[in-house]
Amino acid sequence: MFGKKKSAVSSSANPQLKRTNHTPSIISEDVRLTGSLVSQGEVQLDGRIDGDVRVNHLVIGNTGCVEGSVVAESVIVKGKVIGSLNASKVVIERSAQVHGDVYQDTLSIDAGAIIEGKLKQRHEAETVELITSNAESKPELTSALTEGDNDLSFFNKQATDKK
Repeated sequence: MFGKKKSAVSSSANPQLKRTNHTPSIISEDVRLTGSLVSQGEVQLDGRIDGDVRVNHLVIGNTGCVEGSVVAESVIVKGKVIGSLNASKVVIERSAQVHGDVYQDTLSIDAGAIIEGKLKQRHEAETVELITSNAESKPELTSALTEGDNDLSFFNKQATDKK
């Protein structure tokens, strides 16, 4: 009997968390957490976290606030985020305030949401590299500018020619 309890205690001290049930973790409005939060399941945040969050699914409620970076599979923001968001699916609802960069695969923003930061698709860099390599391989693509016009864009050059 004692050997089983000791092995159970030592396995629970293992830093790698195993998801055993599907009940979401709830951080209520009166809770303030300082430090990192890690979960393999769903977290409903109505309180405040001062630190980084790494979860599978995160719902930041109307009173919820994260001051730090968020990494998740999916995030729904109704409250406030001060820091970067990095998720496959991001939903920013009308009551949300996001002060930081958002890196996502899919993004939904409701009218009325406040966002101060850059919005970037996570696979955007790969697409740019492919377009660049294809453009270099096609000789029929030429520059619209002559060698001496490097300081003017194509549209500025047309505007100055009309004058």
